Amino acid sequence: MLDKNKVDRELARRICAAVVSCHMGVTVATQYKNTPEDVGDLWYFLAALAEKLMREKQDNLIRELERLATEVIQ
Repeated sequence: MLDKNKVDRELARRICAAVVSCHMGVTVATQYKNTPEDVGDLWYFLAALAEKLMREKQDNLIRELERLATEVIQ
């Protein structure tokens, strides 16, 4: 089951608005106003996937910075 707390709901809504605005040729702000608060499960899945990928990338960057810092200190 996908998490649908307030933060996840907002991220899913914003991703939905961004994608739809590209296809409709309107601004994201305009589309966001016209996007319902509760979007479909696809958008929750994409929001969860985006968050997971972002966290993995961030963790990799932190590990690389730690490695570089260790090399500089030594």
